[in-house]
Amino acid sequence: MIDFAFPYLLQFIREYTGKVDELIKDKIEAVKESKAKENEEQDIVKQQNMYAQLLPLALPAPPGMGGGFAPPPPMGGMGMPPMPPFGMPPMGSY
Repeated sequence: MIDFAFPYLLQFIREYTGKVDELIKDKIEAVKESKAKENEEQDIVKQQNMYAQLLPLALPAPPGMGGGFAPPPPMGGMGMPPMPPFGMPPMGSY
């Protein structure tokens, strides 16, 4: 009886270990993919931080401004035409 079941037992063990090996290989690939994605995200953040360090935080105020906020000049002050009045243009008189 043992001689009869032995080849079938060997075949079962081979198939079983093959399936386990495939599952382990899939798990390893999934872990590698997640690590690669995580590293890619970290590289993007590092590049953003590198560019942020290269940019100045703020430009210095022009001399004589006192470092405060100055309102923009009026519309007609820089060679621009003044804004037209609001409302409808007058209709002819009756």
